[in-house]
Amino acid sequence: MIPSEIRTRRLVLRPPRRVDLNACAALLGDYEVVKMLSRVPYPYDLEGGRAFLDRAAASWKAPEQADELPFHIDHDGQMIGAVGFRKLQETPRIGYWLGQPHWGQGFMSEAVLAALQWLFRTTGHNRVVSEAMKTNAASLAIMKKLGFRQIGESLCDSAAHSGPVPALQTELTRADFTTGH
Repeated sequence: MIPSEIRTRRLVLRPPRRVDLNACAALLGDYEVVKMLSRVPYPYDLEGGRAFLDRAAASWKAPEQADELPFHIDHDGQMIGAVGFRKLQETPRIGYWLGQPHWGQGFMSEAVLAALQWLFRTTGHNRVVSEAMKTNAASLAIMKKLGFRQIGESLCDSAAHSGPVPALQTELTRADFTTGH
């Protein structure tokens, strides 16, 4: 059974809920956040947000069979960001974002670490990949801190930039994660 909630010292990672739409709109209405994401348009689209929340709810009804599982991140009962996995039926791809008022406090490192622990404990995957825009120093620093290694360069799509932007591809193996954490 896949647990639907992960608790850390300061955070709760939990399935997204439809009531999160306003918090998503407020946090993702910030171009400084969205410009580093591949799939979120700017300005934030409420209809797209509703569709995402509906897809997330459907994924959490059968998490063992889902190809994508997002977690929203709560701090002190307030949603502050998200972390999740796509391509769970292949090689998982991790992605994450955090609202700007919460930057610089270690929340995302804590959330990504917890999400990776969850992935390696509850699935048989031996590898997880990620992609971050070259200009996203904060995300690249988190990956490095958690043991990801660069495996290539690419162009990643960016809805906010209306086209592809240079990115770095990284991976983390179960063995490297286990020995490092």
